[in-house]
Amino acid sequence: MTKHCFKPFERKSVQMNASLMCFKSVAANSLVAILLLSGCVTQAPPSQADKLPVQAPERFFSDHDSAPFWNDGWLQDIQDPQLSLIINEALRHNYNLVLAEGRLEAAQATAVIQGSGRFPNLTAVTTGSRSQRNNAGGLVVTSRKSNSFGLSGRANWELDIWGRVRDLANAGFADYQGAVEVFRAARFSIAAQTARAWYRVISSEIQLDVAIDNLETFESNLEIVEQNFKRGLARALDLHLMRANVANAQSGYEQRLRDRDSDLRILEIILGRYPAREIEAAKELPQIKNSIPVGLPDELLNRRPDIRAAERMLAADSVRIDAAKKALLPGINLNGNYGTSTTGFDSLTDEAFRVWSYGYNLSLPISRGGQLTAAKERTYAVYKQSLANYAQTVLFAFEEVETALADEDSLLRDEEALKITVEEYEAAVDLAWEQYGRGLVDIITVLDSQRRLFNAVRSLIVISNQRIQNRIGLYLALGGGFVGDDDESLNIN
Repeated sequence: MTKHCFKPFERKSVQMNASLMCFKSVAANSLVAILLLSGCVTQAPPSQADKLPVQAPERFFSDHDSAPFWNDGWLQDIQDPQLSLIINEALRHNYNLVLAEGRLEAAQATAVIQGSGRFPNLTAVTTGSRSQRNNAGGLVVTSRKSNSFGLSGRANWELDIWGRVRDLANAGFADYQGAVEVFRAARFSIAAQTARAWYRVISSEIQLDVAIDNLETFESNLEIVEQNFKRGLARALDLHLMRANVANAQSGYEQRLRDRDSDLRILEIILGRYPAREIEAAKELPQIKNSIPVGLPDELLNRRPDIRAAERMLAADSVRIDAAKKALLPGINLNGNYGTSTTGFDSLTDEAFRVWSYGYNLSLPISRGGQLTAAKERTYAVYKQSLANYAQTVLFAFEEVETALADEDSLLRDEEALKITVEEYEAAVDLAWEQYGRGLVDIITVLDSQRRLFNAVRSLIVISNQRIQNRIGLYLALGGGFVGDDDESLNIN
């Protein structure tokens, strides 16, 4: 009797176990199939360099060497140890670079979000409720209270038959690669801004020293003229002209002082410091002696981070076109649920109350008011914009290199001419004072010679600074690093 009483339960248990084994087998086979079909490994989209409508010339027109590009870093070229310290401080504390780093981290998180569709959505759910039902039988109303508890794990996964989800993940990865290049460009830009600001401070400091010398010279000359005037050897006109020159030199000194202080504050802001004018600048500008080999124009496409960023943006938009096309195709979603359902909370983990289900949803887009078609057309339009941006970025890069190369030669000739000008005016001032002492020329000739000399000296300082600024700009235009290979810390895997 007992044996026969347990047969129905045993049969039910065997059926449940068989169903569970079948579910596990189907789930395992489905998992393998999905892994094979969806491809969980994100891959960078192929290069779009062959789509570039701009043809690179065989060589830069302003380059007379065409030697391979020297990529040891422009700090090695300028050879200024103090500049290295200043740039390192800027790279650690500049807030624009911190902002760029935050954007890079956000881009990385966005890439993870866009790639999350490759994996199943897994959710753990627990439910609990208590309810009352009333039953009316004649004049008597009875009520029945019940409890319901559930504990389950749910899974949902889009079967990436056509590769749409994979395309979106790859596009997100290309976006992140572009963000890495944008961050590299920001590092180069901050380094160049720091160097340029540093040498503007030095140039302003030298200009201030020249203004001080100018003022002291005119004050000394005023004493001479005043003595000669008292002895009747100088005219009142000479005295008034000399006093006017002293006042003008004082005004020039105040202007140079304001310029120096302003340049100091700008540099301190770049370094992330309070603008307190506390930096002590060097007293002379470094000499630019040698030209640099710039390499070939087509090498620039792989060297400049802004060009690489534009290419990655184009690659991402290219893959999004494929994803938009595949969104018009049928889609399959797999879903499953496994857990327990019971009226008692204590039995939530009891396998006797096990429940499960699995299945699929097959969907075919028919009409969404033109949404999917418009989305596809939008990807084409965005790709068109990215292609134009890629081409424009390359053209701007070529223009920057050509301009900097042409200015290298022009500024060098300008500097050499001004050096001769300063030497000749120095000789002219000495001769003018000698002839003034002998009564051969008037004070106006002396003052004019001195004015021309100080203007030439100031112009020479400006040109020397411009040569350094242009050399830094040339390195930035060529995509060269400031300390050689300085991007090992950037992990783009």
